[in-house]
Amino acid sequence: MAMMDYEKSKFRFSETFNNSNGKTSGSGFVGVIMGLIATLSFIAIMVGWYLGLDDVMEMAEKVLKLGGLSAVLMGVRKVSSQLAARNKSNNEEKG
Repeated sequence: MAMMDYEKSKFRFSETFNNSNGKTSGSGFVGVIMGLIATLSFIAIMVGWYLGLDDVMEMAEKVLKLGGLSAVLMGVRKVSSQLAARNKSNNEEKG
């Protein structure tokens, strides 16, 4: 079974912040930053859980909320760029 070839030359990290029109998205930028913070916090929580620290599970709940908010912000970026593209095409058809 052959896996799809991944061409890392086609990936650009800056595209994670941009809308489909190429402009930087505020919600995308904040979503990526929050996702990175949630990932690092999750790693720290797992270390704390392994060491047996108190209140680790309460912090894990907050980090899960942070990760969920990050996903919502990344979704808003995609939805808003699609709505903007649809509105632009509707306006071009009218005028």
